[in-house]
Amino acid sequence: MDTQNLGKVVFSLGLVGLFLILGATEAPAVPSFHRQTGQSCYFCHTVFPELTPVGRAFKLTGYVLNKKGEKYQTIPPIAGMAQISYSHTNSAQPAGSLPPNIWSLHSLSSENDVVGSFQQLSVFYAGQIYDKLGAFIQATYANDVDKMTMDNADIRYANNITVGDKDLIWGITLNNNPTVEDVWNSTPAFGFPYATANFAPTPTAAALIDGGLGTAVGGAGLYAYWNNAIYAACTVYRTTENGFFYPFGAGTHPLGVQVDGAVPYWRLAFTHQFGSHSLEIGTYGLVGDTFVGPGRSGPTDHFEDIAFDAQYQYIRDQQTFSVQSTWIHESQNLTGTFATGGSAYSSDSLDTFRINANYYYRTKDYGTFGGSVGYFSTTGPTDQTLYSPAPVSGSRNGSPDSNGVILELDYLPTWKYINTKFSLQYIIYDKFNGSSSNYDGFGTDASANNTLYFLIWTAF
Repeated sequence: MDTQNLGKVVFSLGLVGLFLILGATEAPAVPSFHRQTGQSCYFCHTVFPELTPVGRAFKLTGYVLNKKGEKYQTIPPIAGMAQISYSHTNSAQPAGSLPPNIWSLHSLSSENDVVGSFQQLSVFYAGQIYDKLGAFIQATYANDVDKMTMDNADIRYANNITVGDKDLIWGITLNNNPTVEDVWNSTPAFGFPYATANFAPTPTAAALIDGGLGTAVGGAGLYAYWNNAIYAACTVYRTTENGFFYPFGAGTHPLGVQVDGAVPYWRLAFTHQFGSHSLEIGTYGLVGDTFVGPGRSGPTDHFEDIAFDAQYQYIRDQQTFSVQSTWIHESQNLTGTFATGGSAYSSDSLDTFRINANYYYRTKDYGTFGGSVGYFSTTGPTDQTLYSPAPVSGSRNGSPDSNGVILELDYLPTWKYINTKFSLQYIIYDKFNGSSSNYDGFGTDASANNTLYFLIWTAF
């Protein structure tokens, strides 16, 4: 290990120690929400960031619930977050494949151990703005891009009325990522895994709704939740490259996908709560056009994403158990990509399936122990031009198929002032970009990308 990297590692461990020293007895929620409501983190979360029924109601009613019934907060609801991590891939990544600002434990000729210090640093405005208007706005520094950018943002006004002698929560949302306004952890924006190594290779193919538009668009929408049983929402997005929604993509340009015109998103969910159990089943999706390449001119492709999801939760004082699942089908009209020689066919499709389950046991004196197991799969037709051979990121046979398993262990200590989660995660790939062995045409096996990931995730 060279002296410079050794110094960075020592500095990182010192920061970790500082956070540990600051910890004491009881763990609050994200501090701005905790200060506003006076409630612990388990009021709104099973284990953050997964929401409980109370947490879902808090978000649906605009993040404005407070312990004194005030119309505004004397102390602005500001909070912070830090993620300090260590990552190890099963095989070394190609020389020069990591951004130079990533702190590595090896020389640049062989990269498979990385200390992400800090992997991410975030600042939040999270809470009430005035009366029934509130927000969850996150700006994040990530060391893989070495810059501060806008992250998830959701500003909403909410109110209650009575319809058919039943309570109806309705609201208006301004946000920058389809599904970020959702209150179930089965949809992409806040779905499992909640954090992963930001340098490790990931499969190339993904649906547009599956994180492809985050901060590249901003939208305005309406939502309603009737009788704790039926939820419906619709949001229309446009590019954040310019215009009213420009602040929702601050710092990200020109990295994001460029959309052409409006992108409508919809959501419908049916829910039922009985005792300690809650159940949700629903559908969501979007339709949109994107430009080929980073600019906002020239040919476009058309995408139609239709998804179904389900979530089950069992919550008791000391135990929680949850299952989340989603299936996404994407129809692709690749007119623009085909015309520019980027695909062998003018139409294509992708199917994504994910399911995960978690269990946690909470103790008063020693904290919360538990973990998750998840399965993921992406499949689609072969296209040897769209998915061509390339080291690590390519496909030897032109197939987008990938699947694997995620195992995670978590521990949340009972600390005061800083809400902390220690996670140990291992991602195992059975298939990566089309096959298990020599998937990229350059001798790389899917198992080479298996990733061990240790994370210290703090909110303060």
